[in-house]
Amino acid sequence: MWPLVFPLLARKSRVDWLVMKPWTLSLALLLTPTSALAVTQPDGTLIPTAPGCNGGQPTGLAAVFACVCDTANVCNIGAPCPGGSTSCDDGQNATCETTLWHSPNDNSCIPSNMSGLDPQLDARITPETFQPTCPPTFRMVSRGTAMFKDIFGWYNATNPPTKPDVSDLHPMLKCTDGTGTVSPLDIQNDPNWKGGEVGFFLATPESHTQGGTCANGDCCASIGRINNGEGYVYYSQRAFNPDAQGANSQIHLLIYDSKIHDQKFYFAWEDIFGGQSNDFTDIVTSVEGVECSGGGVVCETGKPGVCAQGISKCDDTGALKCQQLFQPSAEVCDAVDNDCNGLVDDNATCPNDEVCLNGRCVGPCSSPEFPCTIGACDTATGLCVPAACVGKTCPSGQVCRDGSCVAPCDGIVCPRGQTCVNDACLALCDGVSCAPGQICLSGVCVDGCNSCSGAACKLPLKCNTNSGECLDPSCTPACGPGTYCDNGTCKDACDGAVCPGGVACVNGQCLVPGEGDGGVLIDAGGGTGGGLVDGSIGTGGGGDDAGTGATTVYQPGNNDSGCGCSTPAGRSAGRAGAALLALAMTLIGARKRRHAL
Repeated sequence: MWPLVFPLLARKSRVDWLVMKPWTLSLALLLTPTSALAVTQPDGTLIPTAPGCNGGQPTGLAAVFACVCDTANVCNIGAPCPGGSTSCDDGQNATCETTLWHSPNDNSCIPSNMSGLDPQLDARITPETFQPTCPPTFRMVSRGTAMFKDIFGWYNATNPPTKPDVSDLHPMLKCTDGTGTVSPLDIQNDPNWKGGEVGFFLATPESHTQGGTCANGDCCASIGRINNGEGYVYYSQRAFNPDAQGANSQIHLLIYDSKIHDQKFYFAWEDIFGGQSNDFTDIVTSVEGVECSGGGVVCETGKPGVCAQGISKCDDTGALKCQQLFQPSAEVCDAVDNDCNGLVDDNATCPNDEVCLNGRCVGPCSSPEFPCTIGACDTATGLCVPAACVGKTCPSGQVCRDGSCVAPCDGIVCPRGQTCVNDACLALCDGVSCAPGQICLSGVCVDGCNSCSGAACKLPLKCNTNSGECLDPSCTPACGPGTYCDNGTCKDACDGAVCPGGVACVNGQCLVPGEGDGGVLIDAGGGTGGGLVDGSIGTGGGGDDAGTGATTVYQPGNNDSGCGCSTPAGRSAGRAGAALLALAMTLIGARKRRHAL
């Protein structure tokens, strides 16, 4: 006999449901059969209700999900198992969301065992809104035996939440679409999409005067009929439902996160005003290519270096987690903490006796070819430094400034688009070459917003599907060099900047005033203090410690790469004019092109 409470079905860990998202696996294995996780209607009814039997076949959501498989026209439902059998059909015919199988002498129609997606334990009423991460695909999973021919689609979610106007309801599955119908949406290029999260809706043809019947005898729903006052609209944001009554509102939608497909959710609906059967099989749809609310965007893991970068994901409970994108790797000279130990370029090696300076391999000052024209050469590091820092050994994570060991970047606020690394404002992506479909983020290559595995854009930014970058489209014409767009206004990238050495910020970069050829600071941390260098920009002038804060400015010659301060042969330095050379070269020269990690 079928158990009275659906969650008490025998549940078993099986291979077919272990083919799942890596970020849900560990939690899914910890799930235990307990009704405390289930969803109930305001009257306490457990939903969805237990499956039934029709024509010798099981009905209900479990049976629906058992037929959602990676192979067409296949279901993971085992054959009946008569009494006295020593083994039963395990029902495993493909990789499906759910698998049902019998035990000897159980109900011959309704299997007593289940694994995979559990209609009761995995049911959720959140998230209510979703973040598109790639072109969504809408699918009609099942229409059950419902009389109403409903339609399903999406709308733009707002913050704070407001009920969408009928004009913002965009159907993707029509009333005539049968089971298996697929409808893709190029949402990135859809003018109806406002660039943020979306919600989903169901529109029915139900009569307002005779509940449970089709308005005017027509059971086909449409937006036109909704505009004419025929039928109802139910939303993934249930507070907008026509029969909503606060905490006592009837639940019309159960949401399921796929166990075998990433970024895919199922929507199981009850389409009668006020509720009725609670089996949630009136219409079952799916949307692939979306993440939960708050998911799919750039986040920080709290770890150092490249290990800090992540993409937000939702676990089985709906809680947001920051999924780490990169694992530690050997340190290279690129101004990035590759091994995630909190130190940048420590123990990074360079070819041909070169030294690593702010992410670039440069000629050592100890070589006669690259003498220091100002300051003094610290032979231990191969860098030109103020005289007071020669031979100075600072603890790991500190730099030498005026002969004292200090925390790097203390008090420095770099212009927008640059990052303070070892007391220098660096454009970490300057010179980074990424593979097609990737963009540079904080010096490393990640999938762009135009990729399903990339990070979605946060409003007001919108994805440039050509470049994969998140851009603010509200500024027309586009903002010029040294500025950025912020809600329709071009703002100076130098706003709020506090440059190293106290120098001015001009055109989005910390510059050395009065230096026509773009003098470059080479003030460096001394000794073996974790590979940090103090890249503060000086104010020009002569002497070993010329400029504010005893920084040192090196004046490069036309073909001189001494101390790593000049443009390498064959590379143009005129991208923003000679006055911008210092920061355009990110405080260094003799630079070598970085490549995608």
